[in-house]
Amino acid sequence: MRLACLVAVVATLLAGFASPADAKRLSPRKLLDLYQPVTVLDAQEAFAPSDIEGFIANSDLQRRGEDGTFTTVESPASRLPVEDDGWRLDFRGCTPATGLPAVGCYAAASSGPSTVYGRFAKRAGANVLQYWFFYDDDFWSLQYPPTNLVWQAHEGDWEEITIVLDEQQQPVEAAYSQHCTGERRPWAAVPKAPGTSNPLVFVATGSHANLFSPGTHAISLSCYPPEAVAFFQQFGVAPLDVNVPGRTLGPGSTTIERIREHHPRWVRFPGTWGETQFVSAPPPIGLVPFGTSPAGPAFHAAWIDPLGTIAGWPTA
Repeated sequence: MRLACLVAVVATLLAGFASPADAKRLSPRKLLDLYQPVTVLDAQEAFAPSDIEGFIANSDLQRRGEDGTFTTVESPASRLPVEDDGWRLDFRGCTPATGLPAVGCYAAASSGPSTVYGRFAKRAGANVLQYWFFYDDDFWSLQYPPTNLVWQAHEGDWEEITIVLDEQQQPVEAAYSQHCTGERRPWAAVPKAPGTSNPLVFVATGSHANLFSPGTHAISLSCYPPEAVAFFQQFGVAPLDVNVPGRTLGPGSTTIERIREHHPRWVRFPGTWGETQFVSAPPPIGLVPFGTSPAGPAFHAAWIDPLGTIAGWPTA
């Protein structure tokens, strides 16, 4: 019943949108509109793909000193630095170190319209469409619904999907980001909203991994620190992403803002979109700092070498 309702909602949402028949003559902007993803959020999800301006406005700009600590500096939000000098944004009043309670903190401060950042690029005889999604907070839990038993969390989550078009602007394949890796499918096998060319993206609760189908999906252990892998193996559990279809967003409810190599200015910001990342599990592991929050789109392998990056991802 839930999936039947989803189909009906999506069909209504997308009625009247363009078809790919004349894609060869479409501008990059029109192509981005034509293949805009429909994001199906999990029923437990607290966040939607959002406009980054609210996150910037609610964050302090910080610089790392020689001793490794960060100090807040004054800088207009619209003029994020573009030189690499140990920068990060730190969301004021919330920290991922508290686990599940932090989700409510970030959600209460989250604001702005639902937004996807669209990019068009030409690579090796192919045309590449990318859709970058930003979430204020990432909280993955071993259990569903989420609990504070075993979790991984960080601020400023960037995820993306890539659609590869041939020289005739016809789609060939799509690739969906998932944690430190991703999956891809030939275009014919990509699920789409009924009667449209808009791919369906089932977003995993908390982690915002992009999935080709709802349900449970195994997460690659390569995306976890050794302490977490040892915990999973010791207790015989497997980390999973989960999507139980809930809210649906897409054309008509999510705005596409086009981004390019150097525009807007924030694309060139070399810092991380948030503070330290953490994983937590029962003793003896406890709370473990695990790297940083992610950098922005232009510093991801999928942006720098989209075709080469997705070629290394498995076929779903």
